[in-house]
Amino acid sequence: MEQKELYVLIVSACATVFVFCVSLIILFVLFQKRKSDYRQEIVKTRIEIKEQTLKNISWEIHDNIGQILSTLMVYNHTLEYMTPPELKPKILESGKLIEKAIMEVRALSKATNTDYIKTVGLLESIKIELERFQRLNFLEPIITITGTPYRLDEENELIILRILQEFFTNTLKHAKASRLDVHFQYERNKLTIKVQDNGEGFEGNPQKGTGLLNMQNRAKLIGAFLNFDSAPGKGTRMELIHQNKLPKYEKIQNSDS
Repeated sequence: MEQKELYVLIVSACATVFVFCVSLIILFVLFQKRKSDYRQEIVKTRIEIKEQTLKNISWEIHDNIGQILSTLMVYNHTLEYMTPPELKPKILESGKLIEKAIMEVRALSKATNTDYIKTVGLLESIKIELERFQRLNFLEPIITITGTPYRLDEENELIILRILQEFFTNTLKHAKASRLDVHFQYERNKLTIKVQDNGEGFEGNPQKGTGLLNMQNRAKLIGAFLNFDSAPGKGTRMELIHQNKLPKYEKIQNSDS
């Protein structure tokens, strides 16, 4: 075999190997992308199922439990006129308790109703949630806002709200906290939300908890950065950063700044 033919053969073999390697890399990248997309679809489907479940619960709370409490209020008013004077203070007290229960049922119904949340928006929904914590004496919530508030895409706002609600739930159930600080920082191309409780905190990698992984998966769906920081005796801190992709957003009127 001549040297020229040998050279051509070597070049052809190298080219073939190169094309084969490039093809493998492309296939691997496509496989990983499809795998990632598949996982994202699974997470998205699970979230949609949960949202529909929450919506159904909201309807049940509003229509059934709310109706029962309203009927009890009517009965209580009737008893007020039929009860001896010495028992009327008890009837009045029970009426106040029923009114309080109706108020909390309505607040809980709003917090779980996807349609209501999409209507009032992320910031207002968080305010309603924190006001409920304060009314029920769960802890002292503090909310601060910098910049001019605006609305995000409805689906993004809903996902961010569910992330924050899960953090709040963990704080109420496990942290034994007395204070919860929530800070919204609005910038033209970025929304940063920082949440800090003064609870017990915990050791180890805070990213590994099941609830925190769920929050991370939700954040990935909207391309948000989510980070946790916790230590025993120092509480737990969460930071969420959402990069705004749209050039214009609807400003929220009459909001605190």
